[in-house]
Amino acid sequence: MDESGSLTHPRRGYKRKEPDFGTYHHSTTAASKKTRAVVKAMFTSAFASLPFERDDELRILDVGCGLGFLSCVSAKFYRNAQITGIDTFKHSSLKGSSLESANENARILGFSDRIDFKRGNVFRFTPAEKFDLIVSNLVFHNFGKMRFKAYSHLSPWTQAGSFVLMGDLFFSRKTDIVELAKVFGIVREIRSSKSGFEHYALLVMSNYSEQACTD
Repeated sequence: MDESGSLTHPRRGYKRKEPDFGTYHHSTTAASKKTRAVVKAMFTSAFASLPFERDDELRILDVGCGLGFLSCVSAKFYRNAQITGIDTFKHSSLKGSSLESANENARILGFSDRIDFKRGNVFRFTPAEKFDLIVSNLVFHNFGKMRFKAYSHLSPWTQAGSFVLMGDLFFSRKTDIVELAKVFGIVREIRSSKSGFEHYALLVMSNYSEQACTD
């Protein structure tokens, strides 16, 4: 089975082409796959905790979609969701990132009809619709101090009952929590005990205040 857990199955004796979700900066291909396996499990747990049904026709935005890994994980879990993935496809944090390769990964996994990748910048993106769920993984820490401004750009893209799932490296966790709490209610923080994930956390946030809790 491939990294995202494809919904399709190859014919006997036929080797199906696998998606290539790339190699992270300062990592190896094997290490990047292991990272994505942990991240996938964390996001799947977070998805299951949300007040949505798996067959709901959700509108999902993947911010900094890269080669489409999280978009495909989202499409697999939420079977009727329409996902928009935006990225500049230029950042060095993911080797070989391109719009064409992201589309190819979605095609391989059978999600082309439900995932729309497009070039976009979090600071300039102006969607015509609101989203039920916004997801991102290993994106905002790349902005440095500009990430605080980027956080505020997410709120106008949500509506009542929307959620934001942000997986990232929080090197200044308390500062980031304070800044994010100005925009969203922190519902839950998911962490992993795996080696190499000391600074990684998945924050589950809503556009209304709820009592925070930590796993």
